[in-house]
Amino acid sequence: MNTRALCKLAIDLIMTVLILVAMASRLTGTTIHELLGITLFIVFIIHNILNWGWYKALLKGKYNTLRFFHTVINLLLLATMLALLISGVMLSRTVFVFMDLNGGLFARKLHMLFTYWGFILMSVHLGMHWGMIMDAVRKMAKITSANRNRTLALQTMAVLLATYGVYASFSREIGAKLILYYTFDFWNYDQSPVIFFIDYLSIMGLCVCVTYHTVKRMQRSSSKKI
Repeated sequence: MNTRALCKLAIDLIMTVLILVAMASRLTGTTIHELLGITLFIVFIIHNILNWGWYKALLKGKYNTLRFFHTVINLLLLATMLALLISGVMLSRTVFVFMDLNGGLFARKLHMLFTYWGFILMSVHLGMHWGMIMDAVRKMAKITSANRNRTLALQTMAVLLATYGVYASFSREIGAKLILYYTFDFWNYDQSPVIFFIDYLSIMGLCVCVTYHTVKRMQRSSSKKI
């Protein structure tokens, strides 16, 4: 794996962490939340600059199921990030307050909706590249051969994480938030911040697992057709 690919994977992980922390705006406070949002968008721009070759090749070559899936997710993520930036600027109370945009309820609804879509799409995007991430980890850890016990332990952890992710998805009402069923996202001040991050990390893990195995199936299907 070359340096450029490693940089892109590192940026994927950074963006995922940033959006997760930014979702805990009640914990970080408004100013830090806005600064996290700006940082996330800057990192996203860097990611797209590194990925410019992919954009130039969009209209070239044939599309199979896997390439179509990658393209849809990447374009949806791009649109979501732009919507988050615009609505975030409209709602700004500190960093962009001088613009006096006063987005109101519409901008708040938009920002909440695309926050959760951004979280899910970022997790799916991470899952699309999970195989590459695992390869990079193996190389850094100098793991050169398979180990049955290690593989079984990792698979068990993945199943447990995904299972809890299903529970957390219902507990956090992610489905309702993705369709803007609620106008406001109420924060439970009695909950532990640790539980908040565990829940959303498990939901992220669920998305990564499902996407990773879906991509593997698409790859096998494509190889059989060749």
